[in-house]
Amino acid sequence: METGFIGLGNLGNIMVKNLVESGRKLRIFNRTIEKTKPFEATTSVESDVPSLAKSCDIIFSILSDDAAVESLCFNQGLIANMKPGSVHVCLSTIAASTATRLAEEHAEKGIDYLTATIVGRPEAAQARALTVCLSGTSAKKEAVVELLTDLGGKNIKQFGDDPKSAAVVKICTNFLITSAIEAMGEAFNLAGKAGADVALFHEMITETLFSAPIYKNYGKVIIDESYDKAGFTSQLGFKDTRLALALANDAGVTLPFADIIKNRFIVNHSRGRNLYDWASIAKVIKEESEPLTDVKQSQ
Repeated sequence: METGFIGLGNLGNIMVKNLVESGRKLRIFNRTIEKTKPFEATTSVESDVPSLAKSCDIIFSILSDDAAVESLCFNQGLIANMKPGSVHVCLSTIAASTATRLAEEHAEKGIDYLTATIVGRPEAAQARALTVCLSGTSAKKEAVVELLTDLGGKNIKQFGDDPKSAAVVKICTNFLITSAIEAMGEAFNLAGKAGADVALFHEMITETLFSAPIYKNYGKVIIDESYDKAGFTSQLGFKDTRLALALANDAGVTLPFADIIKNRFIVNHSRGRNLYDWASIAKVIKEESEPLTDVKQSQ
């Protein structure tokens, strides 16, 4: 079966490398042609989406947001040119409602659609340690799982036949991550202002109660303030927080933490950090505590 891959961003670039190293033959496409240059000798670089779509049985795409995925499927001709019986595997974090609509549009053309959302930063992709949340139906699902493993998926969790399920799970996962970043930002700021050694505090919590990668890795980013080395940008974090709020609205529930986090992103971007790592919302917490310190010292 011919395999296609669309989107060579931070994660997509590494996934293609992993697939090539696993011995997979690929046809690839990226809107910015310069990003395909490193793969000219190891893959077939397609000049446009229709040529890739007509040639492949399984196509993976990983793009930045709903608008980009919809443009690929409709404006750039992916659905119109895919072969009946082929499958499109969407790796992007998109709204659950978008996943449902895309599945319906694909089905009308006799094409399968699977949602396979990715949990993990570029470092995890390089280590082939990604978690993949998969949902939807396809006769080619077994082949897709094998390819997901080759592109860097270590843990592939199947969430049933509804294509929106994996989208829901990813949105909720990212909400948990931003909530952890918010909590660490507040706790580290409090510990530091109250006179404790923040680095030792982080060491203690990650060796005991919070010994998880999110707390270990993002905690270090917050302490080091290494925000300019973005594995996942603040801009994308803001997008995913809005997806969580929209999903909550559709489900008839409230997400008070998401409202707080959304406002952190807005302030962060107003200070020019939209392309910094999304953990940089912790810098907003630190900055916004400074006026309180100044007031106290002046009294």
